[in-house]
Amino acid sequence: MRLLDPVADWLRATCLPVIVTGAGGWLGRAALDMLAAALGSEAFYRQVTAYAARARPIVLASGQLVAARDFADLADSTAAQPLVLHFAFLTREHAGRLKLADYAAANRAITGAMLACLQRNGAAGLLLPSSGAARDNDMTRNPYGALKCEDEAAFAATAASLGFPAAIIRVFNLAGPYINKLDTYALACIIADLRAGGPVRLRAAHPVWRSYTHVADVLNVGLGLIQRGARLPVFDTAGEIPVEITDLAMRAAAVLGIPAVIERPEWQAGAADRYLGDFAGYQQAAALAGVTLQTLDQQIRDTAAYLAGLERPPISPP
Repeated sequence: MRLLDPVADWLRATCLPVIVTGAGGWLGRAALDMLAAALGSEAFYRQVTAYAARARPIVLASGQLVAARDFADLADSTAAQPLVLHFAFLTREHAGRLKLADYAAANRAITGAMLACLQRNGAAGLLLPSSGAARDNDMTRNPYGALKCEDEAAFAATAASLGFPAAIIRVFNLAGPYINKLDTYALACIIADLRAGGPVRLRAAHPVWRSYTHVADVLNVGLGLIQRGARLPVFDTAGEIPVEITDLAMRAAAVLGIPAVIERPEWQAGAADRYLGDFAGYQQAAALAGVTLQTLDQQIRDTAAYLAGLERPPISPP
């Protein structure tokens, strides 16, 4: 994975400070990887500050170690006009284990801390991933989506008032390096079953439709728009071709050259599960950012390569 050349050149030329929150998550680790490759070790450790839920070392796929600070330390940040990649958020699974009031309060505290940082220091730009879940903003039925919707509005308003570009992207289905939740995400489970010799076990007894985009494409689209000073409304990610989950398993088997045996329950009555973004809008944003979106086959290959190479010795920072 690599940053767009204009973005990498911009960061190197300006020595711009970069803040990455949610550094231990999928997007956070992918962003750190791409920044480290673009900047080189010395500039990376000088320019980039990572924040996670707690202070801890984060290991990149290269083996490089990044010392993430506790998110609470963001209150002490005095980095002037940083580029902000804000990925910190308590995700959907936390909504299932916390009381609604506690879940909402925790996420609003995260939002408030970042808004305070932006008000205090300004920003060169903000990349904020939202979620396709924000299409449903009913707090009782869908607190995760409702709080993401709140974030979209709050950060868009702050960017407008302070005059910096913000790329706010509703992420639907991701693929590529740093995929996590390996026993939950369909693509990771499919690849794991294939590599283990099968069968691929699919649980859904109704149609499940998804479309995928590469994690590096999301980051490059957002950062490319910011580097160009573009100010777009919130837009979706999407893959060019929606794929039903059985077809995804067959596609992965073909791409990886592994024979597939698929086990799935018999169809039952029920509505299809369609979690699909607007590809036309995503394609337009990508073109404006100068990004050529990667094919589903390449996304599968990159996801599988990452999963095959998880165990590597770390490299200590200088």
